[in-house]
Amino acid sequence: MSPDVTGHTIQVVVHSSVFQGGPVPPLHVDDVISVVLAFDSEAEPSAPGVVTFRVRIQPKFGHAPFAAEDGSLRWMFDVYGAGWSAEWHHHTPVAGLIHLTGRLDVGFTRAVPGQPGVVTGRVRRLQLVEQWVESTVAGNHYVAGTERLRDFGPSPDRYWPRWKIIDDPDTFAETGILVDLDLDDIPDDDTEFDAGAVAIDSADLWVIDKSNPLLLHIDTTATPPRVTEYRLPLAIEKPREMWTRRVHADRDGCWITSPEEIIRCTRTEAAELTVRRAIETGSDRTTYLDGRLFVLEAPHFGDRTDPRYGYVRVEPDAHPVRELVDGELVPVIDGATIARVKAPGRRADQVTADDGTTWIADRTLVAQRPDGTSHTTDLHPRTRGHVRWPRDGPRSGLALASLNTAYAHFTKTSDEQ
Repeated sequence: MSPDVTGHTIQVVVHSSVFQGGPVPPLHVDDVISVVLAFDSEAEPSAPGVVTFRVRIQPKFGHAPFAAEDGSLRWMFDVYGAGWSAEWHHHTPVAGLIHLTGRLDVGFTRAVPGQPGVVTGRVRRLQLVEQWVESTVAGNHYVAGTERLRDFGPSPDRYWPRWKIIDDPDTFAETGILVDLDLDDIPDDDTEFDAGAVAIDSADLWVIDKSNPLLLHIDTTATPPRVTEYRLPLAIEKPREMWTRRVHADRDGCWITSPEEIIRCTRTEAAELTVRRAIETGSDRTTYLDGRLFVLEAPHFGDRTDPRYGYVRVEPDAHPVRELVDGELVPVIDGATIARVKAPGRRADQVTADDGTTWIADRTLVAQRPDGTSHTTDLHPRTRGHVRWPRDGPRSGLALASLNTAYAHFTKTSDEQ
């Protein structure tokens, strides 16, 4: 019977290469772990963990294929099973509900619980995978079909391999761990505020969640600090390795910047914010100086990855420093201002107050005092603030306003004729 239908328990393989880097600690029976899965449909049929699943296949739309070692093309897909999902590459386009034979390989990079594509389960059993290593004139290689399993036994496990990059020839080598992962017996998700970016002005501290559109205002003069939560009319962003948005504080509120947009939050009353989308574009590099918000663009040629085209060329911006003025990004040409804006700035997740305290947003909010001591700020209890969201029309802004004026003049002239 397929593992995906036995109480939602699946078998996954963690290869030795995953552990060789060192960041993944030993696994134990009864651990709750989060992983990212890849489906290997080219594994030997006799290999541990290979079974036939009934799954739903969905193409990764907009992603170009890549060339395999044999020169054939490989398209990317998402595979959805009973309580799990995995990435898969295949030599021909396919979609829909199918039977697929293979095994699930494990990765731990970007395996944050709750994120799309992340699978969480409880370890029910651990088995060591060993395979015979043969020495030939071309070097050492694993012999297909020689895998064997050895049970670790109950937790805490009495033995954990010392993974080696180069295996000895003519012997069995430890190549991975076969994990029975129970997808049902896990604790309920507890969504906590995940501090991602922070800014301060005087005693007013602003912290925004790394993914969710939740903004906290912290009055640091109160004991304990008074926390107000604002639920903003913004999209839920995909969590990144670092911060997703930046925050810049001033005496009237704060700016929230991201590559997709720039948002202005103005305090209008006690526990009330007026939220306005200043512009429908932005940057991951912004600076706030002397009451002015600047956006930095690419100053020179570069490249970036694109799901459709792979590596693409990034053209330098003719004006790599722009200022946000009345909903428009205006080029900055003053050399002294440009130099100040381009000077090394602070990290989005750290800010230093006037008294020398450094506030660090790293899931929680930590205050490091000048004397070297630190403490974690309790973000509970917190009150719910009110958000006003006046929606500007799509023709607001300097450029469109001037265009509308010209259009009105043209229409009037045409009517007179």
